[in-house]
Amino acid sequence: MLKTTLLAALFTLAGIAAQAQTPAASAAAKPAAAASTAAADPEVKKSDAGICHDKSSNGYKQTKNFTAFKTMDECTKSGGRAPKK
Repeated sequence: MLKTTLLAALFTLAGIAAQAQTPAASAAAKPAAAASTAAADPEVKKSDAGICHDKSSNGYKQTKNFTAFKTMDECTKSGGRAPKK
């Protein structure tokens, strides 16, 4: 009797876990993933040192800790500067 009750409880929990992984739940998570990808690749990155790197800058890919901006103008107005050539 105890084994039957435990097995029934396990199957119930397995059913709940399967419902949590429905295609609708994974489809709802995709826009959030796309948004994080867009946020991870901004047009301009201002480094912690205050240097504004756009995508053509040599330091753009190397800059990991940054504040994101849409334009170089926004970045420089926030106190940043363009990289030295």
